[in-house]
Amino acid sequence: MSPTTPAEPDPTTPPPGTWHIDPLHSSIAFVARHLAFVRVHGRFTDAEGTLTITAPVEETTARVRVATTTLDTGVPARDHHLRSPEFLNTDRHPLMEFHGHRVHRVHDGWAMDGDLTVAGVTRPLTLTGHFLGEDIYPFTGGRRLGFTGRASVDRRDFGVSGLPPLPGAQIFVGARVDIELDISMVDHDIQPFNQQLLGRPQAI
Repeated sequence: MSPTTPAEPDPTTPPPGTWHIDPLHSSIAFVARHLAFVRVHGRFTDAEGTLTITAPVEETTARVRVATTTLDTGVPARDHHLRSPEFLNTDRHPLMEFHGHRVHRVHDGWAMDGDLTVAGVTRPLTLTGHFLGEDIYPFTGGRRLGFTGRASVDRRDFGVSGLPPLPGAQIFVGARVDIELDISMVDHDIQPFNQQLLGRPQAI
C-alpha cells in the first residue's frame, strides 16, 4: 500500500496560530449617511487585538479593542460632536470591543459571529470578509496575514441616538453605519518596528 500523500493547504483558509493586529497597516473605517443620501467616511486610528485561528478553523476566536477617542472624519468640529454624549460619549466609553467566537464559510469567503460593544451596550454582530493571503514581512522576518471585513449596524441599537430629525427634514446622521475593515495581522510583536518606522522619513 502506498503512503497517503499529505493534503495541500487550502489557500483560502488562514493558517492556525495567534495573530496580532498591526495598527500601522490596518484600517478600521465606517460610513454613515448625512441627510439620508451623502456618504460620510470616518475611521478609528488606534486598535489592538488578537485572532486565534484553530484547526478546525471553525473554532477560531477574536478579541479586538478600538479606541473611540481616535475617531477621525477629517472635520475636527464634527469629530468633537461624534465623540460627545449625543453619540459615542468617548469620555465615559473610551473603547469599543468585539469578541468573535466562531467562524463559518459564506460563499467565497468567511463569516465570524461575535458580540460588539459600543457605548456600554453589547449586541450580536456577524462580520463577513475574505482571507487575502500570507507572506513573510521582509523587514522583521515574521509572517503576515491580510483580511477584509464588512458589517452593518444600527447605531440606535447601541443607544447612540444622536440628533433627532428636524420637522419635515431627514435625520442628520443616518441610523445605519457600515463597518469596513482592512486588517493586517502578524505572528510577532510588531510595535518596536512600527515605532522605528514612524521615525523615518519614508514609512513603508
